[in-house]
Amino acid sequence: MQRWKRRGTWARLGALFACYLLLPAFATTAIGLVNPSDLGMMAFILLLFIAFPLITVALAAWDGIWEGFTVLWTFLPLLFFIAPMLIFYNESALIYGVAYSLLAVTANKIGSLFYSKSYTTNSPRES
Repeated sequence: MQRWKRRGTWARLGALFACYLLLPAFATTAIGLVNPSDLGMMAFILLLFIAFPLITVALAAWDGIWEGFTVLWTFLPLLFFIAPMLIFYNESALIYGVAYSLLAVTANKIGSLFYSKSYTTNSPRES
């Protein structure tokens, strides 16, 4: 099966996009319910520096372990971060999308080192 047609990779990338959109939305809603002082800025900074990198690394490494290395993790985290950047942040946060892509491709490559290829016994190996 071709690498582009595997549903596991696309499911993990979809989960990454959902996290990029839903976590800031939940933070905005929660901060709107309480006192919107410096708590809002602290929540968004925690998302940018802790939550998003951890989620990105975890999903990319998981995909590398189960599916092997793919180039999708080089540009899709940056592409997925553009929508929340324009909605919740400003253009200066684009550098974080680049950093998430670098983290993702590194984690996917490290995870692919633990990927075990399945071999079939239907045909003999060539010697």
